[in-house]
Amino acid sequence: MSNRLSDSYNGWNIDVDCDRNPGSFCSFDVTDPFGNSHHFPMGGDNIERTLERARELIDLETSMASDA
Repeated sequence: MSNRLSDSYNGWNIDVDCDRNPGSFCSFDVTDPFGNSHHFPMGGDNIERTLERARELIDLETSMASDA
């Protein structure tokens, strides 16, 4: 059985999927405002950390885009 969460952050969509098996990692997908989606298979060891990591990635992406 898996635990799923969807959220949005700064115009991006985040979908987190956590497998409840011990020792497994949560994965996440992020979709930018233009519809481009990317999958990250090892987001964290729990749903909260995975969501935090997805938000960190979005912050990094938007920061790099504003520097270009």
